[in-house]
Amino acid sequence: MPQKKFDNGKEPSGPGNEHRADGLSTSIGGNEPVEVRTAEPLTLSLMGKLFGIPLLIIGSIVAGAVLVVVLFGGPSSPPQRSIESLLQALESGSGERSMGVLLPQEKELWQTALELAKRLEKKEVEVTPEELQAVATRLGALVTTELGNLERLPTLGAERVNQQSIRSRRLEFLIHALGRTEREEALGPLLSVVRARREPYAATAMKQIAELKSLPGAAAALEPMLVILNSPSSNMESRLVACTALSVLADTGDATVIAGLSEARLANQGELAWASALALARLGSPAGKITLMDVLDRSFWETGERYEVTDSAGAVHRYRMPGGRIESLLVAGIEAASHLNESDLWEMIERLKSDDSAAVRAAATKAVEGRQTRQAAAGGTRKE
Repeated sequence: MPQKKFDNGKEPSGPGNEHRADGLSTSIGGNEPVEVRTAEPLTLSLMGKLFGIPLLIIGSIVAGAVLVVVLFGGPSSPPQRSIESLLQALESGSGERSMGVLLPQEKELWQTALELAKRLEKKEVEVTPEELQAVATRLGALVTTELGNLERLPTLGAERVNQQSIRSRRLEFLIHALGRTEREEALGPLLSVVRARREPYAATAMKQIAELKSLPGAAAALEPMLVILNSPSSNMESRLVACTALSVLADTGDATVIAGLSEARLANQGELAWASALALARLGSPAGKITLMDVLDRSFWETGERYEVTDSAGAVHRYRMPGGRIESLLVAGIEAASHLNESDLWEMIERLKSDDSAAVRAAATKAVEGRQTRQAAAGGTRKE
C-alpha cells in the first residue's frame, strides 16, 4: 500500500522511518536502529598524527642523505687530485701505439696539464717549498720531452692535425705551469724553448721568463730574445712579445738591447716599430722618440688604415684602428714616455689629460702627478 505524502511531497515520519535533525535516519528499512557517529573534532593530538609523523619521516630521510654526502661525498663533488697525481698522469702518458708511435689519451693529458697550471697559481697552498723544487724539475723534464715529441706523430691526415693541435696546447699549459713555479730550475727548460724558436711556444716561454726577472739566470734569455726580435722568419707575435720581455729583463741603458730594439724600430713594420719604441723608452733611451710621438697622438691613430691582420695564407689586410686598441696604445705610450725626460713628450701627455677616454685621462693624470712628485722630492733633496 503506498505511503501517504504530505502536500510538500515529503514522507511522513513513522515507525522505522524516523528522521533526525541532521537528516540521517536512525534505522534502515525498519530494522534495528543503527548507531550514527558524529565527526571527531580536529584536536592538537589529531593534527600531530596527520602532519607530524609524515614530516618526521621526511626529515629522517633528508638527514640520512645529508649524512651520507658529508661522510662519503656526493656525485657532483669528486675528490680533487693532488699535484703529485697530476704529475704522475702526465709522466706516465699511457696510451695505445699506432705505427710504432705512442699515442697517449691526448685530451685527458691536455686537461691534466691545464689543471696543473691553474693549481700552481696558488702554489703556496698546494705544495711546500721543498716539494715545489721537485715539481719544477719534473715539469722541466716534461717540457723538454714534449718539445722533442711534437713531430713524432704518424701521418694520418686530419687525425694527425687534431692530435698535434691537442698536444700543442698541452705543451703550452706545461710551459705556463713551469713558469708559475718561479724556481731557478724552471729557467733552463724555458730557455731551451726560446732557443728552439718553435712557434707559438717561444712566445709563451718568453712571457714566463719575463715573469721570472728577479731570478739571477733570467738575463741569459736576452740574447736568444734579440735573435727572435730581428729575425724575419719569426712570426709577428713572437717579435712583439720579445720587445716587451726585453724591456722587462734588460737593465736601463743596456747598449746591446737598445741597439737591437732600434734595429727593429727601423724595420718599418707598424706594430713592431711601435712596440720597439715603447721598449726603448722603458729602458731610458730616446732613440724611438719620433715613433713615440706618433703613439701619443690620437689623430695619428684615427687617420689611415693602421690596423693590420694577416690571414692564414700570409696576406696582410689593413683596416682603421679600433677604438679600444687606440685607447690601449695611448695608455701604453703614456706609461713608456713617462720614463723619459723629454719636454715635448710631456706636453703631449699633458694634452691627453683632456682626452675623450676616461682611461687615457686617468693614465695621463697619474703620469703628470708622478713626475711632479719626483721633481718635488728631487728639489727637497738638493736643498738638504
